[in-house]
Amino acid sequence: MGSKLKMPCFSAYCFILVCFFFTFQVSAQYPDSIRMNDIRFIASHNSYKKKPDPGVIKFLSRFKRRLGNEMDPVRMDYGHELLSIQFSEFEVRGLELDLYNDPKGGRFAKRRINLFVPGLRQRTKETLMSSPGLKMLHIADIDYESNYSTFRQALAEIKEWSVSNPDHTPIFINLELKDASPGDYSRFLRFIGFKKAIPFDSLAYTLVEADIRAIFNEKELFLPKQLQDTFGSVRERLQTIGWPSLNQTLGKIAFILDGNGAAYRKYAQHQLAFCYSEPGLPETAFVIKNNPIGQETSIASLTELYIVRTRTDVETIEARNNDQTMLNAALLSQAQILSTDYYRADPKLSNYKVSLVELKPERRWPFILRNK
Repeated sequence: MGSKLKMPCFSAYCFILVCFFFTFQVSAQYPDSIRMNDIRFIASHNSYKKKPDPGVIKFLSRFKRRLGNEMDPVRMDYGHELLSIQFSEFEVRGLELDLYNDPKGGRFAKRRINLFVPGLRQRTKETLMSSPGLKMLHIADIDYESNYSTFRQALAEIKEWSVSNPDHTPIFINLELKDASPGDYSRFLRFIGFKKAIPFDSLAYTLVEADIRAIFNEKELFLPKQLQDTFGSVRERLQTIGWPSLNQTLGKIAFILDGNGAAYRKYAQHQLAFCYSEPGLPETAFVIKNNPIGQETSIASLTELYIVRTRTDVETIEARNNDQTMLNAALLSQAQILSTDYYRADPKLSNYKVSLVELKPERRWPFILRNK
């Protein structure tokens, strides 16, 4: 009789142990000594972008010598997978989304370059481009092909993937606020319908936050106020106890704004998104150093305190030449965010590819920069 009474208790005890072990495995996947700034990950550059139509590339190539780097058709001839595929299949954990201000709607509903390209429509069939809201494209009127017309479309896909993968390592989303377009630089282009960019003022920054809040709640985000915690500033927090552990930020999304002007400097004091700032400022958590060549040592010193974003390639240049100079400099720099257009190779160009798993197959995911 006594042994029969003990068995259920023993089974219950085992069940509790199993549940505890499983919970610990899910909530504490990594050593607590590993902090957010101790990991390195791949980020895609202009993550939403699709390749331009070949007809656009062919037309622009006729005027290549007169075009600057920004509109060089060779440099814009690349594109990306859907964001969810980047996350799942290529372990991308950083994004770059370009935002254009369109408060009235319809500003980018026409693609004026198509005026010169036979067979291409000027007006898009995408109805969302006619509605007010933040639009996503690389170069207005020229390099307009995108997997997502609006900021909210992209956010919705990120949210869906994050909910389906709740213990993912944090995702860092770089928001580049576009304050210029070809229409800003040429009277002739404006005459034939190319649009100027609408600057990001305080109202536009409010719209950026409104779009994020429409998709995410604050519990799903990693916020500046969470990093600052009870300290007087972000700098004081980082200098005193450092970044939160990686375990504390699993499943989180962090937004970092990349912009300029008075409105941007004012926003740097706000709550929802971080801003790229200069080292040493009270609010600085993220630093941008796009060219790592010759800055390997200085960037490495910054990563002890900050999270640094750098690039491994510029548009198609390195991939066309299979040139790993910039990639090697980025790796030596210890920068945590490695921005690339080639997390998978384009066989039409070369076998150039940026993959931390293939570079260091003995390292587990995520790629730990500093073992503690």
